[in-house]
Amino acid sequence: MALIDAPATYEEAMSSEYAENWKQAMQEEMQSLIANNTWELKTAPSGTNIIPTKWVYAIKRDANGDITRFKARLVAKGFKQKEGIDFDEVFAPVSKHSTLRALLAKVAADNLELRQLDVTTAFLQGDINEEVFVQQPQGFEQGKGLTCHLNRALYGLRQAPRAWYQRLHSELDSIGFKESSADPSLYIKIYKTHIVYVLVYVDDILIAGNKEAVDYVSACLSSAFKVRDLGDVHLFLGMTITRDRKNRMLMLGQERMITSLLTKYGQESARPNATPLNSSITLCRTEGEPLDTDKYPYSNVIGSLMYLSVCTRPDISQAVGALARYMTAPTTVHWKAAISVLRYLAGTADYGIMFGNSTDNLKINGYCDADFAGDIDTRRSTTGYIFTLNGGAISWSSRRQQTVAVSTAEAEYMAAAYAVKEALWLRKLAADLQLDTATTVIYGDNQAAIKLLKNPISSLRSKHIDVIYHFAREHLISKEIEFVYISTDVMIADVLTKAVPKAKHLICMKGMGMHKLI
Repeated sequence: MALIDAPATYEEAMSSEYAENWKQAMQEEMQSLIANNTWELKTAPSGTNIIPTKWVYAIKRDANGDITRFKARLVAKGFKQKEGIDFDEVFAPVSKHSTLRALLAKVAADNLELRQLDVTTAFLQGDINEEVFVQQPQGFEQGKGLTCHLNRALYGLRQAPRAWYQRLHSELDSIGFKESSADPSLYIKIYKTHIVYVLVYVDDILIAGNKEAVDYVSACLSSAFKVRDLGDVHLFLGMTITRDRKNRMLMLGQERMITSLLTKYGQESARPNATPLNSSITLCRTEGEPLDTDKYPYSNVIGSLMYLSVCTRPDISQAVGALARYMTAPTTVHWKAAISVLRYLAGTADYGIMFGNSTDNLKINGYCDADFAGDIDTRRSTTGYIFTLNGGAISWSSRRQQTVAVSTAEAEYMAAAYAVKEALWLRKLAADLQLDTATTVIYGDNQAAIKLLKNPISSLRSKHIDVIYHFAREHLISKEIEFVYISTDVMIADVLTKAVPKAKHLICMKGMGMHKLI
């Protein structure tokens, strides 16, 4: 059973050996829809845009990969909706991964309770204002010529995420929670004398605080919505969270996803690589033969690697970012490089970010670097920065700069300006999390760039450089940000700008707080 895949269609579900499991899952979904008064069966007026529906199936597993439940969801085909008729506003915020990691660093340091709630059929809780008709669910049709006139939002509708967010926001606001100024999906409340945090990612909710406060919030939300209290969090958005509360340590990893990815592409027994990319290889558009993407699913591999690099693996961010530039026209060389990243993961699948045992007193520190003209195709430089808290990385970036720099110093202080922007946002988040908000230090390894940032310049030749310079310098003058020189040998952001040798790669991993999972 552990190896089964979810069916793609209703017909496939009903013809599978687990048809009874899927039938029960659909019945449970229908019970939720009926209990929430999601629709009324009506004859749609002539000319009405009736939106198709479909069943979507999923197999829920625990942190060990064991099946916990079969799940069926009735989904509207929202791409058939017409703007201004079937929907209007659609925006709904979700928490940033940086916010999650910063909160986890705080949880580890203060040894807070961390509980996970899952809202059952969350999108059905949201009210919609538009007149929307959808087809009856396949296998559960009633009457002749009747359609479902929606009273509540349905999964797949364009406005469903916004409707749910507004409902949840209203409920949290009613019990005294306020939005974070940095991330509207992080809510904060003082319960008695303690602060409690609620982090929302669609229908997955984390509550952090002391036990009394966490119990209070859980009870409030349980009275307002049908929720499953999953207890201490172990798996969140595909990331495993492991804690050693005695030593105030917390680790964030994706070992199960990596193992699955390696198996999918036949690399589970491959000889591991020491680094994601060989530092002697330079990627460009013209190297190699055009890749047969029907046989070699380059985009799928890079997409999966990108999710890893965003969540828990800053050590592969540079490699994935470089390979993503060739998604439209990959070559055999690019495919070989993508497999190289997989083979690196084969040797480090059990690595993740560790928060704890830090001496920084919950102070955010940054590292900023640039690889001058490193992109062969455009001769643009690559910016890399990383911010750490409580010993682990909470925010990082590896991206090609938008314009061509004409010197190393110019590339470095353009990179510094991007790091300043992120630092300013993190300072707002730090204030909400009650972290140290003294001057944020960003370390750089280019003395010329640091001097340019700290001292007036009278001969800047480019408007965009002038704007960036004044932006960064303004925040240095106010002492919100400080740039400090360190040697290139200990610059951990180096791994975010280019492929580096094994010895330097290991230094960078240690500096980012990457260790074997506990």
